[in-house]
Amino acid sequence: MGIKEYLDHCLNKYYIDILNKNEFILTESVIDGMGGIYRFKNSGLNFDIVNDRGIIETRISSPFSQNFYDLDLINAYLQRRNNIELEKLKFGKSDLSKRLNLDQESRLFKHCLTELKTMFNKINYKQTESELNKIGNERVKLLFG
Repeated sequence: MGIKEYLDHCLNKYYIDILNKNEFILTESVIDGMGGIYRFKNSGLNFDIVNDRGIIETRISSPFSQNFYDLDLINAYLQRRNNIELEKLKFGKSDLSKRLNLDQESRLFKHCLTELKTMFNKINYKQTESELNKIGNERVKLLFG
């Protein structure tokens, strides 16, 4: 299966129904070399699904920003925001070293869509991005020292 076929398969299996039901429209489609990206948006969010050399990543952003955040980082943010007790930062045991599979990511996206729209709306997106950037820096320290 090629880059485009695998990206299409993952998009159709995990996300297309959610995107269609929430009035996302395709704004960009690029397949080039070892990668590909589909960009979608609706009135509340931007959504990307990317195939980078066979690894699928999904990420979202505010319509008021160019900064995209992967759903693993957003998951950690939501867990912290909802006061779920976390273990100390140690590789493999931290929320920041866990990866969600596409099924888990799509369920997170679907179930938290209203909350995500609020987090990334015009009033809240700068604060949300600031907090996501802090968590992202923690993840970099954890993974790369």
